[in-house]
Amino acid sequence: MAADTGELTDLRAQALSLVNDARKRHGLNSLQATETLNSAAQAHAEDMLKRNYYSHTSPEGETVSDRYRDRGGSRWKKVAENIARCAGCPTVPTAERVSEFQEGWMNSPGHRQNILAAGLESFGFGIIGENGRQFAVQTFAGPGVPLALRPNEKPVELSPSEQVSAAAHIINAERKREGLAPLDTSEPLNTVAQLLLPEDGSGEMVMRRPDDLFDLLPAGSAADWSTIEVMAGACGGCGVQPTRADIRYFIDQWLKSRRNRGTLLGSGVTHIGFSMLSTGEGRKIMIAAAGNRSE
Repeated sequence: MAADTGELTDLRAQALSLVNDARKRHGLNSLQATETLNSAAQAHAEDMLKRNYYSHTSPEGETVSDRYRDRGGSRWKKVAENIARCAGCPTVPTAERVSEFQEGWMNSPGHRQNILAAGLESFGFGIIGENGRQFAVQTFAGPGVPLALRPNEKPVELSPSEQVSAAAHIINAERKREGLAPLDTSEPLNTVAQLLLPEDGSGEMVMRRPDDLFDLLPAGSAADWSTIEVMAGACGGCGVQPTRADIRYFIDQWLKSRRNRGTLLGSGVTHIGFSMLSTGEGRKIMIAAAGNRSE
């Protein structure tokens, strides 16, 4: 018997309704179906059926993120996928089978986590059957949440000045543990960090040679600094607004780097500046500029 998707439009509507009912019961936002995610889900279900494999990764190594981006999805969004299969099932997918797949996903911790994840906004569903086998796929996408968000912590948006204060506080707490003097924040260094960010959020960071960093300082202030060093970090699927959790995440990454740790916890730095960019679709970039102010 040829492969069959059943009444796919109706089954997709049912799948979305079941997911949104589960999310509503847990106080989460509803998701919206998109053609991008529907297409990615259906393509994967059909591929698994046709080539007789069962995995989130295709034989060529393609992942759900690849499938989403190949269809125009953003590279910066969080993407997740649930898959299920049934052997000895009716060939034609039905509403009853969709409900049974949903129940199975909700009873599996990892799949349940995808369905009830915060930071999602979009949903897709694919299903197909042939010769008593069925494959079903749920796909999810959204901007995500801050990567270092703690349990029960709310992602509260910080103003630029609050971002600088929070970053300085975290770094100075580490310096205190190391017996080092605290760093002062600096508006000129904040300016350097700001000018290093991509202008529209879609471009890449363009790092400069150390000597060129002095050209980014406000007019007439270059002579005030003997050295300037820059650190940069970026993440995707990490939320829509700049938060304290983001700052913890980026600084933690810098402190794990021998070079950056040496800068942040070195004796040759007296001041520091920061700037962060959040695009609203899940991409964030943070720049730190550490400088030694001339006597």
